[in-house]
Order: sequence, then C-alpha cells, then structure tokens
Amino acid sequence: MSKIQAAPTRHRYRLTLEYAGAGFSGWQKQDDARTIQGAMLAAAVEIFGDERVDIQGTGRTDAGVNALNYTAHLETTGERLPLEIIIERFNELLPANIAVLAISPCHARFHARHSCIGRSYLYQIAKRKSAFNKKYVWWVKDRLDSAAMAETAVIFAGMHDFVSFAERQELKKSTLVRLNGVYLYEDDEMLRLRVVGSHFLWRMVRRMAGVLVEVGRGNLSKSEVAAFLAGPADAPSRLTAPPSGLFFEQAFYDEQEFEDFLVMAAEEAL
Repeated sequence: MSKIQAAPTRHRYRLTLEYAGAGFSGWQKQDDARTIQGAMLAAAVEIFGDERVDIQGTGRTDAGVNALNYTAHLETTGERLPLEIIIERFNELLPANIAVLAISPCHARFHARHSCIGRSYLYQIAKRKSAFNKKYVWWVKDRLDSAAMAETAVIFAGMHDFVSFAERQELKKSTLVRLNGVYLYEDDEMLRLRVVGSHFLWRMVRRMAGVLVEVGRGNLSKSEVAAFLAGPADAPSRLTAPPSGLFFEQAFYDEQEFEDFLVMAAEEAL
C-alpha cells in the first residue's frame, strides 16, 4: 500500500521594497513586458528553487512610477532560509533599480493587498531644472500659486466619485474612493503632494496632480475642480501628470500607525 504524502509546508514572508519605475511597465507581471513583479518572481524562483513561488503586492503601480516602501508578500514551499541570506540573494539577483529593504516571516493569512487598511502616495513637482532628479520629478517651469493649490487640494478628501479621474477600463467597477487626506508641502526646490486613502484608481493621483498644477497656474478655480467631483468630465484625463514624479510611499496594516501618520501628514502641510 502506498503511503499518503503530506502536503509540502508553505512559508509566507512579508517584504518591503523600493524601486525606480523608469524602464518598467509597472508592478504587475506581464508576459511581454519588463515589470517589478516579474523581476521579483524570477529572482525568487532561483533563490528558493520553487517554480510555483507566489509574490503579491499591495497594489499595482503604473509604468514609470517609483516606490519608497512598497509591501509585498511571498509564499513558497522551498527551503526555509535565513532571512539575511534571502535579502542578500534578492539584492544580488535583482536589477540595480529594485532593492529589498526588509523581510520577515508573516502569518499565512497576511495578504499584502487585502490586509492593507491604507496607502499613501507622493507626487514631486520641481520648481527648477535638475541635472540629477529628472527621473523622479515633474519640472513645471511656470511659477505656481501653492496657496491656491493647497486650498483646492483639501476638497479631494473624503468619499467622492472619482469617475472624472479614472481610466475607461476602470468604469466597469465602482469609482467611489475615500481619501483620508490630501496635503501639499513646499520647500525652496520642490512642491510635494501627498495623497492618503484606502485604495486608488489607475492614474488617479497623477490626474489630481495635473489638475492642481493647473490651479497653481491660474487656469482652473477651486469651484471648477469641485465640479470634476460632481460628475463626469474629460479635463482631468487631458491633464495627467507624468509618471516620473509619482512615488508609492507606504502601505499601512496597523490602525494606530495609520492614525499617527495622518496626524503627522496634516501637521507638516501648508
């Protein structure tokens, strides 16, 4: 009589990554394109010797978008390796513009996307040309009215229908999004827009940034932007900011940590 073989033990890990999005077609694996998830999976197969290794991220970032503290989880039946060896091997195998910052074992029910209670994005608008930051900012040559931008930004906070800020393929699902806060920061060289919410529509933050720049230029008023939230409008899609300035900043899984972050974000804003 043949013996019944036990199912292989699956190990799940939580990872924190950073990446520069230029040259990648976003996070999600595609058969015919270079992606962050695709690069991570290829490295993981070599590290764990498991062709069925699975890596899921906290959300899909667009082509060219960057990430500072991006959370993913990895599940494998491969050998359980020391954590420092896993990080070392990932960073040896991954392209130079992807880095694994941290890794830890996690509960089998932890899911990078479904367990997440909040996410934050940053959009960087440069006030001057930079020889070094071109890949990470949108240089707007015009002088912008940051006070008007900050005053308008707050109307995005709360629950709104972002249909005017959505891509056509997003219209098949709900375009209602609750934003916990929208904040603007300014220093001598940069304007930074921070958007915090439960989830985001494809290109939504880039369209918010583009609309606010038009407010700063004096081409749109606060009431006109409010109208974009009241019903469908074509203008936001035409004003989509470039992906270079956008960073996925952080994912949140703990209520207190999320609340503390929102307090900090509000205190430092214009």
